[in-house]
Amino acid sequence: MHPYSPFATSRLKKFVHVAAFLAVLLASLPAYAVHAQDDIAQPVAPASLASLAEMLASAPGLTASPIPESVELPASIPAEALAQMPDRTKYAVVGYRLEGDGLHATVQLPASQTAYIASGAPDNNFGGDAFINLGWEQVIYNAMRVLIQFDLGSLPANAQINNATFYINQSAITPAGDGQGMSFRAQFMQQAWNASNVTWNSANYLGGQSLPLGDIPPAVGWIEGGATDVVKAWRSGQPNNGLLITGDETANLGRWRQFYSRSIPALAPYILVDYTVNCDTTPPVATMGAPRSFEPAEFVVSWSAFDPEQPGCQASGVDWYNVRYRINGGGWSNWKDQSTSTSNTFKGWAPNGALVEFQVQAADRAGNLGAWSAIVSTRIDAEPPVASVNPLPQFTISPNFTVSWGGVDNLSGIAFYNLQVSKNDGNWQTLLSDTTATSFQVTGSSFGDKFEFRVQAVDNAGNAQPWSPNAQAFTVIFDEPIAVVLRFNPSVIKPTSPITTVIPVSWSTFSAPGTTITEYELRYRYTPFDGVTGNWLTWQTFPGATESANFDYTALGLGNGLYEFYALATNNLGQKQTFNPDNGAGQSVILDLNDQLLPAVYMPFVSNTASD
Repeated sequence: MHPYSPFATSRLKKFVHVAAFLAVLLASLPAYAVHAQDDIAQPVAPASLASLAEMLASAPGLTASPIPESVELPASIPAEALAQMPDRTKYAVVGYRLEGDGLHATVQLPASQTAYIASGAPDNNFGGDAFINLGWEQVIYNAMRVLIQFDLGSLPANAQINNATFYINQSAITPAGDGQGMSFRAQFMQQAWNASNVTWNSANYLGGQSLPLGDIPPAVGWIEGGATDVVKAWRSGQPNNGLLITGDETANLGRWRQFYSRSIPALAPYILVDYTVNCDTTPPVATMGAPRSFEPAEFVVSWSAFDPEQPGCQASGVDWYNVRYRINGGGWSNWKDQSTSTSNTFKGWAPNGALVEFQVQAADRAGNLGAWSAIVSTRIDAEPPVASVNPLPQFTISPNFTVSWGGVDNLSGIAFYNLQVSKNDGNWQTLLSDTTATSFQVTGSSFGDKFEFRVQAVDNAGNAQPWSPNAQAFTVIFDEPIAVVLRFNPSVIKPTSPITTVIPVSWSTFSAPGTTITEYELRYRYTPFDGVTGNWLTWQTFPGATESANFDYTALGLGNGLYEFYALATNNLGQKQTFNPDNGAGQSVILDLNDQLLPAVYMPFVSNTASD
């Protein structure tokens, strides 16, 4: 039985798509050799073409695994096609095995292009040479750099890269006896190039993002290095224009390395790629979370995706995301590459007023990479609004008054305000939070209360105005006039006093701006020397222009004793002063016409006289 003939079994029909892929893979199988690394440590001269033929003859051949008998191949793929051996330079299958819903394969991909460029011959092309050189040659070529490219098109679109290794055959080491490794730097090529015409002048400047530094061992033969990250980068969207490799270009050392180029197929550079292909061939669908119309300089961006089910094949699930952004319609910038997170903070990379757009794509665990999502956008509002409390009068003539405020914002508009008050120089307290109102009615205040206010605005992008360290407006409650009786002089009226028949009473008034005094009510209280303190009684009312009067105690039948006086003012708004004899607005005087009162103690007189 032919090893590639169809089999009648149908035990694993769910693997039909895997078998189809495998059949195509084997149909393209070239007789291509895989070489182990040569451990020769001494430098040798470049091999001749005759010796190369001997090396090819002794190279181990590639053995392909047959399709398992348990797999039923689609009838659309004839057995004869599997026996064909097409393009020997495309790829070779090293091995494979079925794993559940998938196929694990290892393939060998030879370089699709190789060349080197030389600063000493800047217009010369070396793409057809049998060797590619790296480093510094002192006589003719000077700096020599390698260009190499691999065609990954033969890998299935949904291949999940597990591992990749780069192999190159080092044919010579200069100077002879150089036992040190040569450090090198590889860069992603930024533009396409052609090995048949590339030169130093056309390609030397095309190196872009650098890969981690590597080291070429001082061994002739096959050498290897990790290439997993490079292959994954190319598979996830990095343009595959190949690599530009730079070695040790220290001129006075003259160190350079020689490798076989693509011109010698069996010794050409190649990469060995280990990957997995799953029955899941449908890519996930990614969606960007919709940002607000305006966002601050830093804000959280989110995204998600779902991996659809397929008939007979369970979805493998979302594996990672690529997220990109652009500012004001410019070029796209990669933000998140193969990230497993579903949100991140966009941190101040766009100026105030800029339009920022986002897109996301997702890959599943089967290696299917979905399309870029629909674009979502926002505009950056990086500046906070400015709000202030409107001025208040120095004195407010009502215990109930209105405080108001307003503000402006440069872009997104004010979303809400926070209002704070300090009463009688106390701590700041919040009156209103998250309010869209622009005024507030203060009630229940008392005469003399001091109110200070400040307001904070927050815009629709979430930018909060810093709190002012000081009050933006203040006022003092002055909702009644204040009359104050002036001090008596003398405070004790004796028989020898200038006036003894009446008690002269004077007062003055404090009233809120814009108000006038219309009337005074004078009250008194009398306490005889040997009696009980009487009640407060109204003496008389006076027009607002009057601020003094003589108290005729004899007309009231009063005599010696203590007289207390208190004035109550009324203003043109009808507001009358509150009677509070303990607030210090009143005054007292003693009438002692019989000279009954004697000093209880004399204060000493102290003189500080300076002497010569």
